Amino acid sequence: MKIRDSIMLGVTAGMLAGFPARFTNTTTYKLGLTDRKYGQMAASLFLPTKKQKVHPREAQIVGFLADYINCGIIGVLVANVLAKTGRDRAILKGVGVAALAWMALYGLTTRLKVAPPSRKPLSSILSFGDHVLFGALCGLIADKIGHDSLFPPQRSKTTGLKPLSQATTPSYSASQ
Repeated sequence: MKIRDSIMLGVTAGMLAGFPARFTNTTTYKLGLTDRKYGQMAASLFLPTKKQKVHPREAQIVGFLADYINCGIIGVLVANVLAKTGRDRAILKGVGVAALAWMALYGLTTRLKVAPPSRKPLSSILSFGDHVLFGALCGLIADKIGHDSLFPPQRSKTTGLKPLSQATTPSYSASQ
């Protein structure tokens, strides 16, 4: 059964795509390649670093919720881009939306001092990779589980024109 509502499609695709991307972030964190997990960054939108250290369990819950709400919101953006522009190149369109989100979330929040900047130069590159993975999966999932009625008709690859729904050849009768 395919999803017919673009908001539900986006939330679902975003949540599903968030799991592998968050797994890679957690893995690189545990390997010491990055010093920030997305949940920690998301928690810093609501709780200062000092409070996160005093209340680590609450900070973890807030971070998880904020991070997956963010995944859902980005998923809605991806689903709406696909709904407006079509399913073709869904993976690339998902990557584009996620790359913009990376710039805003990873770059802007640190520049505005909402989230603390990373102390490891590789963190930004790895985070970009996570966002590319997320966007690609989100676009792919939205394409696969979204109902055809959400997307504009595909254009013909040979002519670039939309396919005709009915034959338009005129019919003539003997009386004409």
